[in-house]
Amino acid sequence: MALVKDTNSYVTRASADTYFEDRLDASAWNDATDAIKDQALITATQLLDNQQFTGYMVASDQALAFPRVGEYFDPRVGAIVIFESDVVPDRIITANYEMSLHLLNNSGLMDDTGTVRSLVVGDIELEYIKNPSKIPNIVTQFIQPLLVQASSGNMWFRAN
Repeated sequence: MALVKDTNSYVTRASADTYFEDRLDASAWNDATDAIKDQALITATQLLDNQQFTGYMVASDQALAFPRVGEYFDPRVGAIVIFESDVVPDRIITANYEMSLHLLNNSGLMDDTGTVRSLVVGDIELEYIKNPSKIPNIVTQFIQPLLVQASSGNMWFRAN
């Protein structure tokens, strides 16, 4: 399936290209073909949509997790932000871009068929080789305020 904004991606390839024009270390994006960029954006959207976001979807039949109804505390503005029922938050859009770049920079990330505990090549020995995270810290920083916060096992949502 081709990339379709608001159906299988929060962003278009054109908007991603614009974002990465000013992004440092974006060579993986700039060097990718249009088809690979589309795949990265679609896969990034799928990974984001698997997160447990606060609130609920505007319509039960919408293709993506956003737009949503609800609210969250945004530490950047220091206040409660209410989701707009027809808008995808900038945090999700930026996370979509950054997640797609992470996928392009980490070939094979989606194939977790096994891990390596140690590797020996001649005189070189590596131990405790850590695979890259499926969701990198930069993406987590953007989406963290939007996630359901686990506190003593209870989750709640206040409707206004």
